[in-house]
Amino acid sequence: MSVSIESWIAARRPPAAMPLDRWMDPGSGEPVGVLTGMAAAALRSALALPSREREGAYHLLAADALFTYACEAALESEDVEGALLGILGSASQR
Repeated sequence: MSVSIESWIAARRPPAAMPLDRWMDPGSGEPVGVLTGMAAAALRSALALPSREREGAYHLLAADALFTYACEAALESEDVEGALLGILGSASQR
């Protein structure tokens, strides 16, 4: 099922605690894969910033939110275990 990621996130309740537009990659696709890719990119950005820089915290919070949404999307997939293992693999790669 290919859907707009923006629409998928907008339908989540409760809504995201912070705007995620900055980390969004417009387009559509399987929510698990797209959200995982965006989360991994936000995490890489956080890791690339100096540890005491506030900007890094925003990237880390975005990665957390996007990985959480990816896990929610995994629960809607046919292969929940496989989807969750894929998310875990992406989170552990640098």
